[in-house]
Amino acid sequence: MGVVLEIIATLVDEIVVGNLFTDEVFAAVNLITPYTILEVFIAYLASVAGAALIVRAHGAGDHKKMCELFSQTIIVCGLCGIALASIYVIFTPQLVRFVANDPSVYDNALSYFMVMRFYPLVDIFDTFMFAYVLYRGGFIHFYIAIICRIGINVLLSIQLGSQMGLMGIGLASILSLLIALLVKLTFLFSKKHGLKFVWYLNPKEALRVAMLGFPESAISIFVVIMEFGINSFTLKNYGAAGVAGVSVVINIFEFTFYLSEGISEFELVSVNDSIGKNSSRCMDLSIKKTLRAALIEGALLMGLIFLASSLLPEAFDIDNAETAALTSLMLKIFAPTAIFICLTRITAIFYQYTERLPRTITILGLGIAIFPIAFGMLLGQTSEVGIVVGMTLGPTMAFTLMYLFVRLIKREKLFDYTLMHLD
Repeated sequence: MGVVLEIIATLVDEIVVGNLFTDEVFAAVNLITPYTILEVFIAYLASVAGAALIVRAHGAGDHKKMCELFSQTIIVCGLCGIALASIYVIFTPQLVRFVANDPSVYDNALSYFMVMRFYPLVDIFDTFMFAYVLYRGGFIHFYIAIICRIGINVLLSIQLGSQMGLMGIGLASILSLLIALLVKLTFLFSKKHGLKFVWYLNPKEALRVAMLGFPESAISIFVVIMEFGINSFTLKNYGAAGVAGVSVVINIFEFTFYLSEGISEFELVSVNDSIGKNSSRCMDLSIKKTLRAALIEGALLMGLIFLASSLLPEAFDIDNAETAALTSLMLKIFAPTAIFICLTRITAIFYQYTERLPRTITILGLGIAIFPIAFGMLLGQTSEVGIVVGMTLGPTMAFTLMYLFVRLIKREKLFDYTLMHLD
């Protein structure tokens, strides 16, 4: 449920923009999304594996190591935030032109990015605290933080968006995220959950954290590639109206993939705690729960997307009736993919933290980026519907091919932990 709220928070800008402005403005905001997702990639690379290793150290009862990993991650997050924001500030016009090189969307995209280029200064810290608080069981702090973020962002976006346009909406996003981060930081005030900050930075260990976290952080870079590829192809062939319709499906694609994070994060915590305790039995129980949950969630999401397909275009305020009807049809086509998205996500997380990183990169890269773009461009030559059909084939083909590879070539079970050396 926490991840559901987190995803809703990320969609506030698109929803407010869709209701306050035209389809062209909505398209412009979505064209900038790859840069905000790139921030998530950097944040996950710097911090999420660090939070997982803190859990592993907790399972082993090593409090000193927990403090070192916590402190190192805070330092790395700060350095990464400053570096990425600096790049965005220096190369603002070039970066906007790269994704929105069209007169109908360039000015609006530039206006929005003028504020959002400072987002990494807060977002990277928030991503680490998001992981740390959830991994340590701080659900109450997280819920309070995310509800504050959503409520404040909605109110400020409507108010500032009406007065300042897209710059006001971007400013509302930063302010609401900063308040949410401050709420999460209160979790550290507890002696049970807080960790002492020490000036600690081990380059080799930081590199190991980055290498272990890269596959999961690659989800974000794969989403960037997918969004850029699909949006560029759609803009070129079907114009801004086509981008508006397909963007709704892309948002639901991302919504479904990030929503499955709720289950995969449970799996991640259990796997690392089991490794710390050197317990294969605990890992076996975790995998069984995760697999059942993924199948149930995938089926429920499929039903919800199908039932909500006629309402979602209105939620994003698609103005053109023909585009809205086409978007509704595309969502119905996309709905069954939810099951394979959930299965792809939990399979990737299992392989990542049992250190089979090539498998993780392969299944995520194929499922999120390579297959959706390739099939989308191939089948999208005739209509926008073909683009969405191609997108649905991505996770479905990726999971199927990985299953066949593991069972027929490697002669293993899909979730086979017996070959892993616990240390």
